[in-house]
Amino acid sequence: MPHETAAPDKPHIRPFRVEDIDAVAGFEAEIAIRSFADEAVTDLQHYRKKLGKLLKYGDDWTRVVERNGRVVGWAWVSSRQNFITGDLYADFRSFYVDRDAGGPTVAVTLLRAVMEHSRAAGFTRIVGRTASSNEAMRGLYRLAGFQERHIVYELDIGEEAPSRLL
Repeated sequence: MPHETAAPDKPHIRPFRVEDIDAVAGFEAEIAIRSFADEAVTDLQHYRKKLGKLLKYGDDWTRVVERNGRVVGWAWVSSRQNFITGDLYADFRSFYVDRDAGGPTVAVTLLRAVMEHSRAAGFTRIVGRTASSNEAMRGLYRLAGFQERHIVYELDIGEEAPSRLL
């Protein structure tokens, strides 16, 4: 049987491998910048170490998207179980698609793969998070039918942080 390869411009989804760590570490740093702005952890070595451990010890579902021989996206899904109800659900840990090299078509293709994996694994739901400022991911969630359920508020309370109640 001949080895199948994707057409040059067609996105190809495959398992995350050691040789993908540098590209995905860059994606994780970009996600941090979009999510945390000035407080973002952008140390690529931090992400390389984390991703190396994921490959060594993790049994999570991780995939990358290749296009024209280059990794242009990635997704990471973990299995979680509610300790009270026993509900088995997908925890959408990370998702990134390079806007220029991947774009919306690749993002939708990768999200479909996440959803197909989650159904096949028997999960009852998918839980994902993103920064309120990340309009691209929020739009992708809405497109797929995700519902916004939780909102997190923060208040800096250091000596220089103003508060109306303190």
